[in-house]
Amino acid sequence: MKTVSVVMCTYNGEKYIREQIDSILNQTYPIYELIIQDDCSTDGTVSIINEYVNKFSNVQLYINEKNLGFNTNFESVAMKAHGDFVAISDQDDVWFPKKIEKQVSSIGEHDICCSLYVRGKCLDEANILQMKFCFERQLFSSILGHTMLCRRSFIQKKENWLPSIWYDWSLALHGYLNNGVVAVNEPLNWHREHSGEISKSFCHEKKTNIISPYIFGYSKYRKWQQNGNWRFIYSYLYKHTSERHSLVHTICSLLLKEDFVSLVRLCCICLKYREKIYPSKPNGIIGMIRAFFYPMLHGFFIENLYVDWSK
Repeated sequence: MKTVSVVMCTYNGEKYIREQIDSILNQTYPIYELIIQDDCSTDGTVSIINEYVNKFSNVQLYINEKNLGFNTNFESVAMKAHGDFVAISDQDDVWFPKKIEKQVSSIGEHDICCSLYVRGKCLDEANILQMKFCFERQLFSSILGHTMLCRRSFIQKKENWLPSIWYDWSLALHGYLNNGVVAVNEPLNWHREHSGEISKSFCHEKKTNIISPYIFGYSKYRKWQQNGNWRFIYSYLYKHTSERHSLVHTICSLLLKEDFVSLVRLCCICLKYREKIYPSKPNGIIGMIRAFFYPMLHGFFIENLYVDWSK
């Protein structure tokens, strides 16, 4: 039987961490080790974790001497894992009992197995988040880390952790560049929505009227093109793709070009391959219009995706 390590990063998570640890330890697939690395919490998080350390031999706790931030903390704790597979855990979610069992049976020879998830303030009212699992979609978004089961040989390669972008986006991109990503097409965990969650702090889509994204999207897109991290990410992907990922290679090339013709070509590709690229199902004429203008809509709505987290 393949062994599974679970790695979790914590920071002031006392409110929800018991429920998450319990859901991990109660998996139908045995958990070889649960490694928790705390990033200088100032609440009762460490005390709660120590209760589990004293009770369960497979629970380990590491405490950082200084605050590393979520990106570096996840990379650091992942390198401590010893299992054949490594599952990534947030501190405030709840895993469904068969999460790991279903992912282990589905991963095959791929580097990453991910899944759908439900999101909401309470489980009874949570909604399924529909995701598109393909390389083209990952150019504009990321598979979230809390849904990932990774091969240890993959997750512990330093080159798969680009320090300048979200750790899970880097892992997802490198998964597609290497042995691929497979998905379980059902929700396997509850991603809890609350005011203190990290994902809400670092990325959100702003509310606006229907017209504004089309009016201001072009200038926002051009602004992002001048961002150093934008240019780094798509230059990196352009360099590491060719015939094997020809569509991704072409899209990255167009994302880097600043002339109007290249933008129109990119919009045409987004329209043609809208079932892969557009985040939701682009139905009808309205859906086709949105798919065509997606580069500008993406530039308008996304905040902080291209912020350099290594600084």
